[in-house]
Amino acid sequence: MQHERYNRWSKASHATAPFEHFMSIIVQGLGRLDCQLIQEDSRYCHLSGAEQQTVTESIKLTDRFTLSYLWVLGAYELVRTMDQRARDNASLIAAPLPQRLKDLKRSFERLRIPLAKMEPAKAHKGTDSPIAFPALHRELGISWQLTRAHIGSRRELSDALLGFLEDVR
Repeated sequence: MQHERYNRWSKASHATAPFEHFMSIIVQGLGRLDCQLIQEDSRYCHLSGAEQQTVTESIKLTDRFTLSYLWVLGAYELVRTMDQRARDNASLIAAPLPQRLKDLKRSFERLRIPLAKMEPAKAHKGTDSPIAFPALHRELGISWQLTRAHIGSRRELSDALLGFLEDVR
């Protein structure tokens, strides 16, 4: 596992204490899963075409898509809860972080809504597909195609969440 990245998640998890003490455990679990998914995506991308097409690798890829899907849903709920609590209590985080949290929530929504509800996010109704089509990005790993030009990746969302939590801390 990527120890440096997991250490970042572990330290950043304490930034959630003002919102709810239990959140740090959730963040640490999401961080551990994030590191495992990154490592497995990287391993898979370094396999030959023939190795990627085995039944075993196909099952592992399906598992990563499922775990990535669940990661996005869980991380979204964490972000949504923090945003709601920040709106209810402005003293939880200092400016400009509340706006960054809102923007982070919108980024998650763009992918989470088509994954969970099979409809485009309200802000992207005219452009995005109602279905987030699975894709595998060479650098970003498990992703979903939302438009011809836009791919939403779990990795980009995890980087954004981790960076936000580090800045709050």
